[in-house]
Amino acid sequence: MKNKIKEAVEVFNDLYPVGTELIVKDDFGKKHIRKLKSQAWIVGRNKIVASFEGISGGYCIERIQHVQAYKLNFDMGITYLVPADASGTPMSQIHQELKKHCRIITNH
Repeated sequence: MKNKIKEAVEVFNDLYPVGTELIVKDDFGKKHIRKLKSQAWIVGRNKIVASFEGISGGYCIERIQHVQAYKLNFDMGITYLVPADASGTPMSQIHQELKKHCRIITNH
């Protein structure tokens, strides 16, 4: 069980880099767009939390509403769903932008 929780943390951290805007639900079920301030970590034996702007302390990632966007593969002629940020931008596109930005910084 512990390995599955560690794996879930790794997947979350790989999928959502710090700075990603995500939709989180508060105690009353209201949805808010919040920017991720930290990578996720394990609290206790089986809770995964992360830090978000405007929310003090760790916030359980189970309260995140995962957004998906449609992506088209022209070669195969299929459309499929991929994880996205709060605005609906596919995470793969965000990761590509981050990689470009990192290359620009390291090339100077």
